[in-house]
Amino acid sequence: LGVRPSRPRTEAGRPRLADDPRVRAALDGRRASLAPFWLRMQEPSAELSGHALVVDAEDTFTAMLAHVLRSSGLAVSVRRYDEPGLREAVLGHQGGPVVLGPGPGDPSDPADPKMRFLRSLTAEVIAGHRHGVLGVCLGHELIAAELGLDIVRKEVPYQGAQTEIDLFGRPETVGFYNSFTARCDDAAAAELAAHGVQVSRSAGGEVHALRGEGFAGVQFHPESVLTLNGTAIVRELAGQLRGTSTFSERRPSR
Repeated sequence: LGVRPSRPRTEAGRPRLADDPRVRAALDGRRASLAPFWLRMQEPSAELSGHALVVDAEDTFTAMLAHVLRSSGLAVSVRRYDEPGLREAVLGHQGGPVVLGPGPGDPSDPADPKMRFLRSLTAEVIAGHRHGVLGVCLGHELIAAELGLDIVRKEVPYQGAQTEIDLFGRPETVGFYNSFTARCDDAAAAELAAHGVQVSRSAGGEVHALRGEGFAGVQFHPESVLTLNGTAIVRELAGQLRGTSTFSERRPSR
């Protein structure tokens, strides 16, 4: 007779959108491509110990990176690159790694005061820091530049690009947010390998990650929700940083 059903008298009787199996399937499908770490409560880990000092190069991802480090068992201090006394704090840091964080800008631009400072700081801290140096995105590019690799602007910037890479021999799904990248051809990779530096790179020579005794860098953001195993990657790399850097011994001649 065309009679409409009556409205539910209470909220409890109203069907919820989240109960629709099609909606649930769509949400489950989207969650499958996101890092589980950010989707559920996490128990603190004691896998790492010590105190990490994170250099904030003007990137909001730094807070997420600090959270991942804390979840791994580290105490964490975050200090802006332009904070008074930052250089002295970094060079005098004891008890854990220095983390050179992500941030905007061209690390090859000598006219940028920020980059001049960070290039100089990176050269100093990586030369012999006793507890290791980890670089993320911009920090990784700064380390790569110190190794003598060219830093170039990407033809198409990555701003939230999720892709699978070969990370030191195993596949990892990671999130990139970069306009610049280090490049490493076969000859440079062989020379770095002869100095004890491993390089993870694309078929086109873009450097995804690198590591040597006492230092490591990743171009992608391990703290991003797009990096599926980001927490495990951070813990692995940070755990390998223990011991005095031998960067100066492993740096190829330019």
